[in-house]
Amino acid sequence: MGWSSSPPKLQSMQHQKQNAERRLKWLVVTCALYAALAGVTASHAQLYKWVDENGKTQYTDTIPPGSTDRARKELRSDGTVKQSTERAATAEEKRLAALKAVEDAKIRLAQDERERKDKALLSTYVNLVDFDRVRDRALGNVAADIRMLEQREIVINKIIASNGSYVPPVVAPAPASTPAAPPVAGKPAAPAKAPPVKTANTLLLEAKSELPRAREAILGKKRDLEDLTALYASDRIRLSRLIDAENAKMNADKIPAVELKATSAQAVLPAKKK
Repeated sequence: MGWSSSPPKLQSMQHQKQNAERRLKWLVVTCALYAALAGVTASHAQLYKWVDENGKTQYTDTIPPGSTDRARKELRSDGTVKQSTERAATAEEKRLAALKAVEDAKIRLAQDERERKDKALLSTYVNLVDFDRVRDRALGNVAADIRMLEQREIVINKIIASNGSYVPPVVAPAPASTPAAPPVAGKPAAPAKAPPVKTANTLLLEAKSELPRAREAILGKKRDLEDLTALYASDRIRLSRLIDAENAKMNADKIPAVELKATSAQAVLPAKKK
């Protein structure tokens, strides 16, 4: 019966030592792998900071489905903010925002229209005297139309009051008379035809039909005169302010030019001899 070079007790101790070293190596490798895996996971994990419906601040790696419309911040591993997301607008807030957008658009259109009118005023009128001359001529034309319509209304009322017996000198514009037929050789020229004479009943019916239209035309012209007067009054005030602003700007531009000219003149003056 043979014996090994080492006693059995010594072999057992060596075997246990080898097993312990293997277990230690396996533990070291496992810990290293776990640390590496944990580092990779931590580097890719997301952390969110948000406020729930109770007003409490929450820190989670995901946003609950019912809170995706809330304001939140995405944090880095060191706690600094990576990205911020604002709270989603409610239906009422969206409606108010849409109304505000419409109002802002109207304001911009009004400003553009005001600027366009300002440019038109400055390019049309040289000064207020020129403006007043144009205004008086326009208002005078409308006033003349009103007087003509009122005179026609008086004539119509007279015809109705007289049951058609009143025949004004000119009730309506006289139609052009039919020209005489050209003369034929050997025959005298045919005389021009006179316009037909209207009967009293015809004049009465026409007057009653024309009276409402004449009154409506007078009222319409008077409204036009009022609107035109108000418009000219507003435009005159605006034109006066624009002219004052333009003059002030021109004067402000002239002052630096005058100062620069005076400075240049002083610079070129020769020194006085003692």
